[in-house]
Amino acid sequence: MSFLIKSDVACPWSVNAEELVKNRFDVLVDFLIESINGGAREVYIMLCDGTTYRTSSIPYRRARDVARWLLSTQPIRTDLKSIIGRYRKVYYLHEEGRDVADVELDGGGLYVFGDHDGLSNEDEELLAKHAVWISLGPIPYMSWQAAAYLAYLLRRANLI
Repeated sequence: MSFLIKSDVACPWSVNAEELVKNRFDVLVDFLIESINGGAREVYIMLCDGTTYRTSSIPYRRARDVARWLLSTQPIRTDLKSIIGRYRKVYYLHEEGRDVADVELDGGGLYVFGDHDGLSNEDEELLAKHAVWISLGPIPYMSWQAAAYLAYLLRRANLI
């Protein structure tokens, strides 16, 4: 399974490892940590301008250390459409999606998350055409919580 989180608020010129809460970079770092710890094969962190960090491991456990390390790696420039085009199955976690218990999940799929500001209308239109919208239920979760819980569900179903 691969996880992707996209933020339209966190931008490369404004994120910094010493001020994690500024522009909500802390949410992205927490998402990365929980996704890798949960068993994600790869994680994409996509910032506002398409600057994207792709990783399959983290060398640290503390958020500030992970943030420093992540920002020291070379990002790629891409867009959501290009990444989702690499996957046979794409799922978008959204409060209005189908209950995850009613959907056949794929351990090799891409799971797309938004930060707590959500994705843009343009991104959601793209995902309406290319993804199954799923929900973890009526309670809203922080993205890092949703990543940990979804990884648990996939492990429990022996999909990872």
